[in-house]
Amino acid sequence: MTVNFDYEGFAKNLTKQAENSMPKDIALQHKKEFLERIYNFTYIAGEAFSKDDTITDAETAKILTQIISEWTFHKYIDLLRSNIPAIYHESILQKLGFVAFEMTREAALGKLSRDDMLKLVEVQLKKAYEKACRQLVANGQISPEVCENALSLSNIDTMNNSSKKFRTFPYTLCALLFALFSVGMNVFYYEYQHLDIFNTVALILLSGYMGFYIGVKIRH
Repeated sequence: MTVNFDYEGFAKNLTKQAENSMPKDIALQHKKEFLERIYNFTYIAGEAFSKDDTITDAETAKILTQIISEWTFHKYIDLLRSNIPAIYHESILQKLGFVAFEMTREAALGKLSRDDMLKLVEVQLKKAYEKACRQLVANGQISPEVCENALSLSNIDTMNNSSKKFRTFPYTLCALLFALFSVGMNVFYYEYQHLDIFNTVALILLSGYMGFYIGVKIRH
């Protein structure tokens, strides 16, 4: 048994983080069941890793448990935003949890880096998610349109894109402050002998940033 791994406390901590990171639409409509499932899946994963004789240290068990918890978070959000009936959510999450457990365990045994582990889990979970959704279609439980809509949703991609967009804010703020400083220079120090040089440099810098900002927005 893995020593010094308080998987119950770890599950509570990750569930609290999930609560703080919940999108507004999910928190408004599904908060209680969402947090309960995040806790349950995290707890079960942590307990399983703690009893796995091949996992020899607590830090590895925590990393593997966190990966499963985070993927449960993202895919459960996708399910709740889809039109797949709630009655099927648990079984889909269980299938994903099993795949994530096996993949993270194999990755740990293979001594993969964390980045390689995340890539492996992501690829296999996407395959498992698609397979589970298409099985519902084959069983006549959902329509092909509902399936395609569910597969088009990706909360993790949405959050990554939002994070990339947010990172431009500090630079935009700096550019704005510099622009205001330039205006102030022209208003209060209009007789400064090197003002023309200052204005030229300011114009080049602000124009350069504007081009950078537009490029970032187009890419994301």
